[in-house]
Amino acid sequence: MRHAAKVRTVAAGAALLGLVLSGCSALQIRTAERNSGPVRVAVQESAGESPTTAPPEDGIPDGMKEVSVNLGAECPVDVSLAMADGWSQSSSTAEFHSFSRGTSVADNDVVLISCTQAYDESPQSVVEAKKKFSFSKKGSSVVSERTGGLAAGYYWSFHGVLGPSEIFAIDQKPTLMYGARIGYRANGRLVEIGVEMRALESDTAAAKEFEKMLPTVTIDEAEVPAPRFK
Repeated sequence: MRHAAKVRTVAAGAALLGLVLSGCSALQIRTAERNSGPVRVAVQESAGESPTTAPPEDGIPDGMKEVSVNLGAECPVDVSLAMADGWSQSSSTAEFHSFSRGTSVADNDVVLISCTQAYDESPQSVVEAKKKFSFSKKGSSVVSERTGGLAAGYYWSFHGVLGPSEIFAIDQKPTLMYGARIGYRANGRLVEIGVEMRALESDTAAAKEFEKMLPTVTIDEAEVPAPRFK
C-alpha cells in the first residue's frame, strides 16, 4: 500500500511539473484518488486577468500623429514630432517650417522647425552659445532643461517662460516655450537645428500638450531626450 501511494504521488507531481513547464499558469489542477487505480488529474480552465493593453510601439501619444519635415539640400536632416489635429502649416521654406493654431494672430500657438548654418567649433559650442542668449530678458526663466550628446551632435532641450520683452513673446505677454536646440553635423557641415513650441503662459491646455509633444522630437530618427517637467 505504501508503495502504491508513492507511485500515485510521483505521478501527480510529474503531471503538475509538465503543466508548469508548458506555461499553463491559468489552469486549475485537481487530483482525485480512489480506492483502486492511479491518481486522476483533472485540468479545468480558470478565468485569468484581462490582458494589459500594450502601449503604441511608435511612441506617438493618443490623439496625435507624426509630422515629418526635411530641412533641404543645405541641411539634409529629417525632423519629426507628434502633433494633434488643428495645427496648420502657415509658412515654409526648405530650411524653415512654421505651424500655427488659433483664431487670432495675437494669441496663436506656434511651432517652429528651422535649420541654419553654424560657424562654431563644435556641436556643443553651438548649443552653449544659444543657451547664453536665450531666456535672457527680464521676466524670462528656464524651468527645466537637459543637455547631452547625440550620434552626430549635441542637444539642449528645455521648458521655460519668455518675459514680455522677449522678441519671441506672443503679443508682448509672458509666453511658454518648450523646445530643443541641436548642434549637428550633416554632410560635413555644422548646422543648428531648432524646434520650438510657444503659447501664452495662461494656456494650461497647450502646456500639457507641449509636454507630450517634446519627448517625441527626433533628428534623423534619433530621439532627442526631453527634460523632466516640473
